[in-house]
Amino acid sequence: MKNFLSFINIDFLAGKDSRKNWRMLMFISVLIMITIYSSHSADQKVFKISELNKEVNNLNNISVSTKIDLMNLKMESKVTSKLNKQGFYPSNNPPVKIIITD
Repeated sequence: MKNFLSFINIDFLAGKDSRKNWRMLMFISVLIMITIYSSHSADQKVFKISELNKEVNNLNNISVSTKIDLMNLKMESKVTSKLNKQGFYPSNNPPVKIIITD
């Protein structure tokens, strides 16, 4: 019962040998603060990674849609229809192959 009352009265922090108890208490407090800081830092990094993953997915979607648009623009039928509007028409004569012999 005496030990319990001495603990309740905080004699371990105000008694004769309290100096070593204070050192230990400060050491434990510093360790707790470091642990809390480390946990918050890890949480921030997780949130940052999540944001960057969303951005990568968004940029990947934009890249895919741009490639599809480019494939559509490069199609021969699309090119000829745009050139027909400007007055250019496909040739009626097939190309002639030139063969050079020594």
